[in-house]
Amino acid sequence: MLILCEKPSVAKDFATALGASGKKGYYEGAGYIITYCVGHLFELNPPETYDPRYKKWSLSDLPIIPQEFHYTVNTSTAEQATKVKALLKRHSDDEVLVATDAGREGELIARIVLQEAGIKDISRFRRFWVSEALTKEVIISGIQNAKPLAEYNTLSAQGFARQKADWLVGMNFTRYMSIGNPPPAFSVGRVQTAVLAAVAGRNAEIKNFIPEPYKELVASVQSKEGITIKALLENPKTGKASFFSSDYEYLHQALENCNNKPIDSVDVTSKEKKQKPEKLLNITGLQKAAFKRFGYKPEETLNLAQALYETHKCLSYPRTPSRVMGDNNVDLFREKFELLKEFSPLASFCDVSLIAASNNHIFNSAQLEDHHALIPLSSIPETASEKERNVYSIVLDSFFTVCMPDYIYNEKSLRFSVLVYTFTSTIHEVIQPGWKASKQKEDELEDVAEVSSFNEQGCFINAFSILEKKTEPKKEFALDTLLAFMEHPKGDENQKLAGLGTPATRADIIKTLFSREYLIEQKKKLSVTDRGLFLLEQLSKNEHLSKMADVSNTTQWEDRLNDNPDSFLKEITEYVSLCVTSGSSRSSFQAESLGSCPLCKKPVIETKNGFGCSGYKDDPKCSFFIWKTIAGASVSPADVKLLLIGQKTSLKKCKNKDGKPFEAAFILEGGKVVFKFKK
Repeated sequence: MLILCEKPSVAKDFATALGASGKKGYYEGAGYIITYCVGHLFELNPPETYDPRYKKWSLSDLPIIPQEFHYTVNTSTAEQATKVKALLKRHSDDEVLVATDAGREGELIARIVLQEAGIKDISRFRRFWVSEALTKEVIISGIQNAKPLAEYNTLSAQGFARQKADWLVGMNFTRYMSIGNPPPAFSVGRVQTAVLAAVAGRNAEIKNFIPEPYKELVASVQSKEGITIKALLENPKTGKASFFSSDYEYLHQALENCNNKPIDSVDVTSKEKKQKPEKLLNITGLQKAAFKRFGYKPEETLNLAQALYETHKCLSYPRTPSRVMGDNNVDLFREKFELLKEFSPLASFCDVSLIAASNNHIFNSAQLEDHHALIPLSSIPETASEKERNVYSIVLDSFFTVCMPDYIYNEKSLRFSVLVYTFTSTIHEVIQPGWKASKQKEDELEDVAEVSSFNEQGCFINAFSILEKKTEPKKEFALDTLLAFMEHPKGDENQKLAGLGTPATRADIIKTLFSREYLIEQKKKLSVTDRGLFLLEQLSKNEHLSKMADVSNTTQWEDRLNDNPDSFLKEITEYVSLCVTSGSSRSSFQAESLGSCPLCKKPVIETKNGFGCSGYKDDPKCSFFIWKTIAGASVSPADVKLLLIGQKTSLKKCKNKDGKPFEAAFILEGGKVVFKFKK
């Protein structure tokens, strides 16, 4: 049997489990040959390979739409690509097991290799598909239960269609938006541009928001038993509690007339409610939690989770979109619970009887996608890094929390009448603390008061306070809230839409927006740069291209990709052609000038790695440049503005070549940054 893996580390796991010995580019022994890709061994050809004239970017050559897409070997993995192709050709008539990562991207990687090896008959090919860490038992079981590869043809078609559509959009629209503008190129992507537009929209909404002052009158209502809750004065004009943007006289009258007064009557509405613990994590949930708790960026969390899966084998397959286990995973879950309960203080809050097939909050095959949710598979080894331990701890906590009892409470809505005034309050009378009993108080930010019980008969108001507030806009996106938006975007009418990207690609999409200089992060808040705003503005000038910045349109494409890959690709092809031939007025991008170059007097602008003269292309070339990091200290645009007018920066904490710290300001002398030490 020939086994095709995606990564060298996975091939090594197979070799260890099956008793095969290492060769150059593969393993062999015990009747098995195990080889591996190194990610994508092949990539789609660039435009100039279809026609040499495409090497020069020209509007007249657009659209670029190949009749048939071709692949070229990835130069960094050319040797391994040759080895894999040769092995596949040699063993194409034997039994072949595809064991690339179980998902659309892994399926695509394998199918491209088969295609480049000239293999068309896959009747003897089977698919290895597991979510667990690759122990010997899992590998042997996965081989025994492998299904015919043809059962995954739809997934393969989706992968090819998505890849080709992204090539068409990227190659054509990036050229269309970049021609006539200074480098770097203005990258356009089917998903990344919609995400960029969402951040820009939030930035604009906050910038244009006008705060409206209002007041709240908060009453302390005390029961005969001495329990105190808060209630808010209701505005009779709006019917809303707590919001007084005018009518302040009414508010002050209530304050004067109701203090130390008994409650005349109470209207009570009560309903018993249950709240289940959070479901198990998928990769997006883990990335959100890791950013919120430890400040880890999505890509970093994905890499840490991958190491826990591949290297330490203590975590299930991380690139999962699912938040449930399969119906047949009850024994697996119970086995890991017994194995790991001594490592978590949360285990004492669990109800073992909830680990049952009847509990569809955990076990629900109908909601299962590709892989089951993230779970720990063993204790984390001592060799793991601190960051790996932190990510593992999030998954471990989620694993034990999900099998805790429900939080059960009576939700009481109270309307207290005093004279002609009404005060409203909502409280939770706790019946069963359930999973909430395991939470630290500082972890909870409750909007609703929790009490064991509250007797609303015979209450009186014993204190008041007036709070002066202002309405607030939505918060700026941070990395965790942007991931949440990509997972569950909403349209103009607040309707739920299909997710933007996939759990495995969202981190890379966000990383691309940073690398293209479209997004910046300041104090965990995300903002669109001038380059990003310029791109969106130019797209908006073309009625067809403007759809690239429409989240609803992008998610509809995702739906069509899943429903009919061929139809989706045809639609994208027609759309690309329409956009680049419809024409629109376009402007040239002008980066903000930070000052005049001390050598040639042309504007100095910010670039990816520093700040340089905008006339560097002129002849003779101007060499003026300031790096964004000097001696370990960061240089900001504000610093550059000071330097260009002959002033020094504030003191910087620097390090010399030996790593020893020192303090110095920066100043320009002869077009070079020099240190200005304290006397």
